[in-house]
Amino acid sequence: MALTLPHHARALVVAGTLLFLLGLCQGVVVSMFANPRMGLSAHLTAVQSGMALMILGLVWSNAAWSKVSEPLSFWTTLAGTIGLWLGLTLAAATGASEALPIAGKGHAAPPIVEAGVATMVILSGGLMIIGWLLFALGLLRSNRR
Repeated sequence: MALTLPHHARALVVAGTLLFLLGLCQGVVVSMFANPRMGLSAHLTAVQSGMALMILGLVWSNAAWSKVSEPLSFWTTLAGTIGLWLGLTLAAATGASEALPIAGKGHAAPPIVEAGVATMVILSGGLMIIGWLLFALGLLRSNRR
């Protein structure tokens, strides 16, 4: 049985699969990071976010999209998810901890690295919220039709 998906949906499934695979590989080297606890957080984020992107892709066409909301949701969700994983991985590799004090306890990095990680994590979180909110609104609109 062939599963045919619209362009954005297929791209999300592929991106989710690759992120999931990266997370699995990252799990093998968690103990090698400057901050292994943050490395574990990055690993779990990649695996869980990869699954979320795959699921999102599979249900993507159930949302009622406008010309603006569909690409905006696609790109903000994708960029936010990958950006968060990259930010956590950078924090794990460098010891940056200010943006994530629980997983970063006892670690520190130069101020420029701390600022970069904090910017990535905050911006990525905001992008994901926008993308998922647009998707949720699209699902709600599709129920009204």
